[in-house]
Amino acid sequence: MASQVELTPCGAMFDIFKRAAHLSHIELCGLVLSSRPLADGRSPQSRAADRSWVSRFIVRAPVGTLQQRYFAEYGTSAVRIMSQLALRQRNPMDSTAVINMVCGPAGEPMVRALEECHQDTNLYRNALDRLSQAAELMPAERAEAVLVLFVAVGCSADVRSSVNYAIDYAHATCGGGTSTPRSLGMSMTAGQREPAPAHPLGLLRVQNSFVVSAPRWIQPSEQGVEIGALATGEGDITDVGDDVSARHAHIWCDAQNIWHVEDLSSTNGTVVINGATRVCIQVEPGRSAQLNPGDELKLGESTTYAILFVPSSRQLGTFLLI
Repeated sequence: MASQVELTPCGAMFDIFKRAAHLSHIELCGLVLSSRPLADGRSPQSRAADRSWVSRFIVRAPVGTLQQRYFAEYGTSAVRIMSQLALRQRNPMDSTAVINMVCGPAGEPMVRALEECHQDTNLYRNALDRLSQAAELMPAERAEAVLVLFVAVGCSADVRSSVNYAIDYAHATCGGGTSTPRSLGMSMTAGQREPAPAHPLGLLRVQNSFVVSAPRWIQPSEQGVEIGALATGEGDITDVGDDVSARHAHIWCDAQNIWHVEDLSSTNGTVVINGATRVCIQVEPGRSAQLNPGDELKLGESTTYAILFVPSSRQLGTFLLI
């Protein structure tokens, strides 16, 4: 039972703040719980000193039973926490210390907790990296944006909605963004080949001729999926390197059973390498290139996928993502 509690995002959040920031559960409750009265006339914040209630309904509450009405607005909570950590007399924490707490080893229990909830931890890590390194933000604003994301996932156990919230918060409150680091330049030529049948398409990430992750399977549809460091749609792929844009590329299958990839105005570009001829196709923003089994899809300099397909006679079962 104890290990299950430790692996809930909310429990991880409270534990990390206690161990790394020296904030007690009572102190943290006063900063993240809502002041709005519940049906009994008392607010969650007014119950901060009630250890039994806090333990049962907040810190130890299983994922799926934790009620969002118990929490204050995430941005408000993050600002309160930042102020508390910076202004206290004992063990004050500056912006760098806050970022290190969330993004460094001290914050790893949150990643493990999100994995236990079957959340997209690639997306979470990517968002932390972008927010903590955003050149458009001042150091204090980076720390605040990172803390907003950390509080949001801790309270909600929902990575996609938390990333969207944190990015919107950074734009609206801090005036910044999540720009993509530029990779080394590259020059490509173009080539064409016949389309493959409309089988489910697989993306197998490779690096230096080694497979680095399990294949991601996409069912044929005109809606398709997006690939990007901060792609938050259902079935989107976030297993990417540092120089891949937030929304880098879109993959879909058209009515003629042809797979396509489109570059979404990425910073570092999208390239398709023909598997038969090794001819490179530079995918220009707003235009698409065909994808066929045996091709390679390259995003920036850091991320390469081998294109796979599954024969129609094979049962995909749980391998399909969407």
